[in-house]
Amino acid sequence: MSFFVCVNLVRRSLACILWFVCILPEIQGQGEGPSLEDVPQPGVAGQAPAPSIAAELSEEGDSRKPATRTESESRQFVVYGADFSTRVALASLAEDTRVALMQTIGKEDEQWEHSIVIQLREEEGPIKTAYFEVPGGYRIQIEISLARGKPVGLEGALLELLLIEYGLRDRAGEAVESVGVPLWLVEGMRESFRWGEGVREYGMYQALFDKNELYPVEKIMRVQRLEGMDPISKAAFQASSGALVISLLEQDGGQESMRTMLGELSTFEGDQVALVRKHFPGMNLGPESLSKWWALQLAQMAEKPFPYVLTINETERRLQELLEVRFNDSSGSLIAIGASDFRDLLALPIRERETRILPLAERVRQFYYRAFPAHRPVVREYLLILGEIVADKDERLAERLHALQSERNRLAALGNRTRDYLEWYRITSSEELTGGFDSFVEIKNRLEAMSGKNEGPIGVYMDSMQRLFSEQARPQSP
Repeated sequence: MSFFVCVNLVRRSLACILWFVCILPEIQGQGEGPSLEDVPQPGVAGQAPAPSIAAELSEEGDSRKPATRTESESRQFVVYGADFSTRVALASLAEDTRVALMQTIGKEDEQWEHSIVIQLREEEGPIKTAYFEVPGGYRIQIEISLARGKPVGLEGALLELLLIEYGLRDRAGEAVESVGVPLWLVEGMRESFRWGEGVREYGMYQALFDKNELYPVEKIMRVQRLEGMDPISKAAFQASSGALVISLLEQDGGQESMRTMLGELSTFEGDQVALVRKHFPGMNLGPESLSKWWALQLAQMAEKPFPYVLTINETERRLQELLEVRFNDSSGSLIAIGASDFRDLLALPIRERETRILPLAERVRQFYYRAFPAHRPVVREYLLILGEIVADKDERLAERLHALQSERNRLAALGNRTRDYLEWYRITSSEELTGGFDSFVEIKNRLEAMSGKNEGPIGVYMDSMQRLFSEQARPQSP
């Protein structure tokens, strides 16, 4: 009996030894705050990659003590402060930003060189960044306040640090006085990330392009701060920056040229336009040619791709532009014939009629698949009518054109009602403020701060009427 007891004890001891050796994770020593020794060094031989998005690290020799830092999957980011879930969220956000940048510039498997420390603070304050020269390279650090939740501009600040880190690679020992990345590159890269993910705001680009609100290249590179911009100006700058970065990346060898420019840009203090032209030969244009190139790029960004189906209102606007025949009469005057008056084209000679109608019919045919589905029978009927006019046929053309216009009016009213309902639903079902009305609040505050005294006869009259109505509205005492 004692023999079997001894055998069982030996088996349990061996099982415990195997559990401690094979199952317990490796415990690494940490301090209460970031220090130079704590920062992981890249490219260490034999160092296995992190098994998950974030690794939680504890005090050396005491696995019971709460961990004080979290590393991202690539171990480039080390997050201190707050609780575990918050650190993991920040590490994941930073890692996603790093992956998006590397994919955009075509270096997904490239090893990082300088670590980035993220320090989370409970005290209220702005985002602060700094870099320190350490043996063998640099350490970059960012302090983030969580007093009001996720701070505005966090993604841009993380991307800026990644761009700085890329520019400091292979520059250990060099005398670097200051580092920085221009705002247009940060915002342009962020827009290119969204563009690459398929989140493409064609409507915004089209609206800004039509109203000529997009920035020229030289003006983009002079902007240094987003603070103080109204929402329209901010959207125009971000869209213009995105268009510039995407256009550069789409040039021949664009990704390689972008990498070489990033290696120089973070410490560059000269003319940014000259630096871009240096690394992108396609930008070596004169002022007039550069403006034309820029207008072409923006027009391409605003153009929706072929599979994109327009809405009811977009289809109607496009039909109004498309269904019109223009030509000059014998006196040189411009004649414009709209869809409702297509029957008047029968008055033209057959040869001239073909010359005017066939190009229009081809454009309408190309537009067919982009029209809203409810409009496609209408578009098809227009094509039949144009074909009959070319063939010199007049079978109830006036009646059919009137019916088509009535159907378009019905669809347009339906589109307006649908748009209004969706906007009403979005407003009434919203559970939080988006912050998009900050500029209106600022205008309200400025108006309230202005003197309330009305000058001139109209102001005096309005003041007297205000007093009169106020007295009438005041309840009379019994």
